[in-house]
Amino acid sequence: MTMSNKCVLASAVALLLGGVGACGSTQTGVLTGTAWPCVGPSFIHTAHLWVFKDDKVVKHAEVPGGGTYRFVLPPGRYLVTNTGASRAPSNAVVVAGQTTDVNVLDRCK
Repeated sequence: MTMSNKCVLASAVALLLGGVGACGSTQTGVLTGTAWPCVGPSFIHTAHLWVFKDDKVVKHAEVPGGGTYRFVLPPGRYLVTNTGASRAPSNAVVVAGQTTDVNVLDRCK
């Protein structure tokens, strides 16, 4: 059975069972880590994270200092910045079905 036939069969079975076909759907991965704020004691300040792909912002989050962030993203290469400052971004590679850990330090000063 070819991959195309397997895909059709899997989609048909999924539809019969009330689900959505898996073939052709976009798989995602998880980008997570600890984020530190740019100023002051981490426990009273917030880190402002931006995730870029091809010079475009694809995600943004505010995270309590020393807190954990989590983004679900399509596979690819990304830059993660703190307070939007791109001088010292953290590089990340997201792989479908996997979790990538990248800690974002205070690099805004």
